[in-house]
Amino acid sequence: MIAIAAIASQVHAADGPNIILVFADDISARELPLYGSSTWSPPSGGDTADVAFRAKTPALDQMAEEGCWVETAWASVVCSPSRAMMMTGRYAHLHKWWNNKDKGRYLDAKGKAVTWPLYESSPRLIGHVAQQAGYATYWAGKTQMAGDLGKFGFDQGCFTPGNLSDTDNPYTDFKMYEKKIDGGKLLFNSDTNQPIDSYLQHGWYWKPHVRLMNHPGKNKGLQWWPNTPESEASFGLNTYGPDVELEFIFDFMDRQDAAKRPFFVYHTSHLGHDAFDWLNPQSESKWPGTPVVQWDGNGYTRITPNVTGDQGVYNDHDTVTEPGIHNHVNYLDYQIWKYRNKLQHMGIADNTVLIFCADNGTSGYGKSSSDRQKGTHVPLIIVAPGMTKQGRQDVLVNMSDMLPTIAELTGATIPNDYEINGESLVPFLFTDKPKHRDWIYGYNGADQIIRGDKVLKDGKGKWWDVSADPDDLISFPQIQDWNQVSDAHRAERDELLAVLPRFDLHETKHDAPGVELPTIPAKQKTNNNIKAPPKKPKQNPAKVEATDGIHGLKKALAAPPKPNVLSVFTEDQKRSPTRIVGQGGNGKLLFSDDFDGRSELGERYHTSKAIAESFTIVDGVLTCKQTQEDHGAHMHPMVAFKDGDIQFDVRFKGGTQFNVVIDDKNDKTVHAGHICRVSITPKKMILGDDKTGAMNLEVRELRQRTDLVADQVKALEELLQKTRQVGNVEIQKGKWYHVRVVIIDDVMETYLDGEPIARLQSPGIGHATKTNVGLTINGSTIEFDNLQVRSPKMSPLR
Repeated sequence: MIAIAAIASQVHAADGPNIILVFADDISARELPLYGSSTWSPPSGGDTADVAFRAKTPALDQMAEEGCWVETAWASVVCSPSRAMMMTGRYAHLHKWWNNKDKGRYLDAKGKAVTWPLYESSPRLIGHVAQQAGYATYWAGKTQMAGDLGKFGFDQGCFTPGNLSDTDNPYTDFKMYEKKIDGGKLLFNSDTNQPIDSYLQHGWYWKPHVRLMNHPGKNKGLQWWPNTPESEASFGLNTYGPDVELEFIFDFMDRQDAAKRPFFVYHTSHLGHDAFDWLNPQSESKWPGTPVVQWDGNGYTRITPNVTGDQGVYNDHDTVTEPGIHNHVNYLDYQIWKYRNKLQHMGIADNTVLIFCADNGTSGYGKSSSDRQKGTHVPLIIVAPGMTKQGRQDVLVNMSDMLPTIAELTGATIPNDYEINGESLVPFLFTDKPKHRDWIYGYNGADQIIRGDKVLKDGKGKWWDVSADPDDLISFPQIQDWNQVSDAHRAERDELLAVLPRFDLHETKHDAPGVELPTIPAKQKTNNNIKAPPKKPKQNPAKVEATDGIHGLKKALAAPPKPNVLSVFTEDQKRSPTRIVGQGGNGKLLFSDDFDGRSELGERYHTSKAIAESFTIVDGVLTCKQTQEDHGAHMHPMVAFKDGDIQFDVRFKGGTQFNVVIDDKNDKTVHAGHICRVSITPKKMILGDDKTGAMNLEVRELRQRTDLVADQVKALEELLQKTRQVGNVEIQKGKWYHVRVVIIDDVMETYLDGEPIARLQSPGIGHATKTNVGLTINGSTIEFDNLQVRSPKMSPLR
């Protein structure tokens, strides 16, 4: 420890080393040639081995050779939880940011339930740590943080806003707005005032949204940029957001160097993130082009952009690259070259630590995926004066390690009673210590992902042998028989299993400590105006009796005629020959439609006149889009059955969710006759028993009540959880998939492309008669084909 302290003291010397942390967006390790993968991402997303779409990174390669690069570095699987891990040095069991749309809540000063800001859950953020050590701190790029940006420990900032509430920028029309049309809500391009099929976002690349924080001058706090007559005159189509970020960072570095003060730069670049292409509104590629940069063997030349046009019609005069994540990585390489040149020019390269990493896997490949390490495996390259490690390092590193590393480099102290999950890299980087840590961890909602040197358990519960790296960095052998692996593999498995319960708090401690709030169902809009349940509401006796009816209902459902079994498929169930999947359409055909030879749904379907406009048939494919704000687009083929085998092909083209709803229109005990359903998003299949769950009239009435006390709210949540099950899927936009929903007796099973996803056994599913199957579409375009309903012959497992 004395040797480590001595080396660390050399590194941060009198004023401490300057530190620059570049945190790129949605870039898997495989996108950098350095990592040697046999596949990477093409402009449309997915996999390719075409070298035309492989990045070229001479500056990062040189940085990795002079410093070091880590073979296995993990973040979380998607933006918000990864950034929470980075900024807090903690995992979600503490900061409660489980997923982009699944964050823990707390009650603010007004009693509203809102997202728990990281500075509240973790008051020692990465910016605070540097400030404590006397550093000037700067945050540039993407924010995506709840709360006050001035409370994260950064003195100044240059943001390409991540908050969609920042819509008042007067300098750019590269933004979007929503508009009600004929009762529906559509998304429009502000530049063209034409509807678009995309997600609501700002333009953070060309003609970007830029907001400064505490920039030197009269205006403190947040202000839009351009903020001077000179910058207003130069701002326009040729302004590129990543360039603006770097210009303000370099200005900050110059000012701190002149003041003889060490600095910490946290650069959260958007580069790597897919986006709408305002210069090419019709483009279906995921990553808009960047300014052209050229490497001559010694350095880069940047071609000055020359973009002309307006209102969606532009000419870039060959000064903008073709789309693709490879060009985003190339531009990051150019910026790393700029950083290193700047440090040399300033004369501080020998006292500056430079770190390059990313927040999660590439969109269309690993982002949001809990499969193996697709979502978690990111690049990590470090160069620092005095390092003993050079080149490739076959060790395990987690993004939570950055905060304690920076604390040790700067000389900041973290109290012993303040829990940090990361481990400082200083002992590994600056001594002959051969190993950094024994395991690394990631998360995605309730999914936990963990690996050591030999085995990996992914979020789907599968185990993999990771003792050797496959050519594509992901095709590890699956471990299905533990007798076929070594004792060391089994021992490491047991060690990892002992770690997980400590962090497995998604279901039991989802929100801030001491806060008990109803769970927000997955993929539904968060209500930020939920009030804390009153401790003892004033009620008359009759009202108390009605409210207490929840307990009677809960008791009845706790002991149904048949046991309520909630489970995803076990491995034995998947292998069993009694599963329905794989048996083909072996039952009687009750209904079929391939949508050929016509342009409208026709009389075989029931839907309202207004909603019928949501459905069109083109070239034998049913195209659906929500057109009414208050209800999804829905249509129902009229087909009666008790047990059913429902199959169809589906392709997401911009829509966010659809439901397969099974009804009995004659049943008046449930809302709209809903018996059961499967809600499908690109990431989830959610199975639900509507008859005894959410759509039961008594339950529905209780769900709408605002006067339930805390115990009653908890009982209602428990009841609803008994009648639903969630299975994880990975559905890519623009790709066709085959979905199968099988109902026999009180069991419902779902499959995707023949693979079992989830099963739910619940009494309402066994309702004796179903009168129709419905498809309800939420959001933008989803396409369907080859719809069939059959009467199955085989029973699912019990």
